[in-house]
Amino acid sequence: MKPMSVRRPSVLIPSIAAALLLGSTACGAEPTPELPGGDTPEVLAPVVWGGEVAKDVDPDPDVVEVWLTSEEKEIDLGGGTVLPMLTYNGLYPGPRIEAKVGDEVVVHFVNGLREPQTIHWHGLRISDQMDGSPRIQSPVEPGDSFEYRFVVPEAGTFWYHPHVRSNVAVERGLQGALVVHDPADPHFDLERVIVVDDLLLNADGTLASFFGSHMEGMHGRWGNVLLTNGRFSELATGEAVVGQAERWRIVNTANARTMSLSVEGADFWVVGTDGGRLPTPYRSSRITVAVGQRYDLEVHYDAVGEVRLYNHVLSSDAQGNTVELALPNLVVDVVDTARAPTEIVWAPKDALPERSVDRSEELVFDAVQGANGLEWRINGVSHGMEPLFTFAEGETVELLLRNTLGPEHPFHLHGQFFAIAGTAQPGLKDTVLVPGMSDVRITAFMDNPGRWMAHCHILEHAELGMMSEIVVTPAP
Repeated sequence: MKPMSVRRPSVLIPSIAAALLLGSTACGAEPTPELPGGDTPEVLAPVVWGGEVAKDVDPDPDVVEVWLTSEEKEIDLGGGTVLPMLTYNGLYPGPRIEAKVGDEVVVHFVNGLREPQTIHWHGLRISDQMDGSPRIQSPVEPGDSFEYRFVVPEAGTFWYHPHVRSNVAVERGLQGALVVHDPADPHFDLERVIVVDDLLLNADGTLASFFGSHMEGMHGRWGNVLLTNGRFSELATGEAVVGQAERWRIVNTANARTMSLSVEGADFWVVGTDGGRLPTPYRSSRITVAVGQRYDLEVHYDAVGEVRLYNHVLSSDAQGNTVELALPNLVVDVVDTARAPTEIVWAPKDALPERSVDRSEELVFDAVQGANGLEWRINGVSHGMEPLFTFAEGETVELLLRNTLGPEHPFHLHGQFFAIAGTAQPGLKDTVLVPGMSDVRITAFMDNPGRWMAHCHILEHAELGMMSEIVVTPAP
């Protein structure tokens, strides 16, 4: 079959999403805490803004035990739009799971939907038996339950979602943040969990049908409204004071949209990525957050006014020309106060140890027109059931990711971290954006034995075949 040449689309953001400003009450979060005074008190656990927290039913301080029940529920997205969504515990996004490094996390999952499901813990290096892969775990049947039990080995910003018909399940709401704190990290006045997403709606405000166009299969499902923590068109703001310092934990849970984000009105540094804290923070005018990726920002409010997190999207003007719009995902209203600026001091963090490459392999991404329609492939195979490669625990592997067509691919590897070679993207990753018609090299650290899914995180591409796996055999 002859591969197809395609172009990435421009996306029209309609007026329903002209303002996407969400505060604590709009997204179901706890109210913003009282503004701090001159002295910051000693606080063992950080105060976190952004959605409800899953209730921990275990009194052991080193065990986090929660219940998650999937169910369909009418959700008010704001602006008068109410949709039948798929939820965890009746919430969209699902409740945030909070833990600290080394905690045992126990999740009692009850499937209240009409089709089988699993939960994947995106970014966590845990046992493959708890990873939510339907190739290992039999999906939980309607009305049944399953107990996920694992230890969180490192601090960072993670998230969870299903791995059965993910393109439908995640778009309709089955997603939630998981934050693992490091008690050694500095205390911020506030931490904000900011889940950025989009939805594809019809003109009447209903959810558009899935795979309703050829473009959705080619480029993935690009929404026409943007969401912050599950809400849109809400002119609400967060609050802060001059001198306040915050940690923003940003998660991109969209089906296909890469988010291009900037912060206006405050100083910020990038302090963390998929794999946790960076040894050296850095400044950037914009951050590009591929589907599935996370970024942690250290934000300082130095002046009275509005601080905005902007999402830069492509749209069309009245003449049909492609233009870039800056739409606010979050607005923080900063007021004056007589207090000293919060000083953030990070403990030293060692750079990643130098590891020589033990092996090099190549993954080629393409598509063909098959008997049943479009098929996305990795190394010439769609829905590959045989492992691409088998590695030994502890191997350091250079992977060349080769994209032969126009659509981009956020490549996600379960269970392992990797570094991106030859780019200004420091830190450990579990997801990397491979632009159209380009190559990206990554150095993967195969330190977690098991069977691990390897796929494009544009969920439509994965559903249409861009899904395989690797095996990491345990050391003797």
